[in-house]
Amino acid sequence: MRKSVLLLLSSILILFSCSKEEEIIVPEIAYDYAGLVVGKFVIYDVDSITHDDFNSTIDTVSYQIREVVDSKFTDLEGEEAFKIIRYRRDSDTLNWNLIDVWNSKITATNFQKTEENIKYVKLIFPVKEDGTWDGNSMNNGGEVTYEFTIVDQAETIGPNSLESVLTVVQFDSPDKLIHPQLFEEKYARGIGMVYKKSLDLIRGNLSAPFNGYDVTMTLSSYGN
Repeated sequence: MRKSVLLLLSSILILFSCSKEEEIIVPEIAYDYAGLVVGKFVIYDVDSITHDDFNSTIDTVSYQIREVVDSKFTDLEGEEAFKIIRYRRDSDTLNWNLIDVWNSKITATNFQKTEENIKYVKLIFPVKEDGTWDGNSMNNGGEVTYEFTIVDQAETIGPNSLESVLTVVQFDSPDKLIHPQLFEEKYARGIGMVYKKSLDLIRGNLSAPFNGYDVTMTLSSYGN
């Protein structure tokens, strides 16, 4: 009897110990998904499709975008931020042309990026699957729930085999027939954004042509 009691107590202590260990496990913060290192550049292949229901036309344009983490600076909130310079060229045989200067920064809890003077919360920390947040919490665009749907998954994007990729679904419309919308970004450790889908189409009925756009940015190359 005494031996049975001791075995039971030992089992309870082991289970309690395992339970306590599980409680203190926290998701990895994973700031490196933002890719904010001075000198780092990323080149994207862009396919832009415009649907015009008025003229019943579909126009496709392909080009490249290059984003460079140019330098650090102190922003108006007194925090460290990074200047992002963006270039465009219509083919890989042409010179790059400056198109934008954006900025980004990492705080203890999120990754922010200001695009065309609009600040978005692109990622939150720590990174964990099914994590959600308001991507428009720092602008006037109205609440939009972003969600991590995949975290730390190997994936091939363009010609690149990447070991750790996360997916952020910013909006996915349930109406796939009349008003399909999908806004999604993917990030890779040590690189930053490696894929972006911006789809917003609408039509009056199932037999009518679509109006809107479908833009895909796919990682082509990256470096320092």
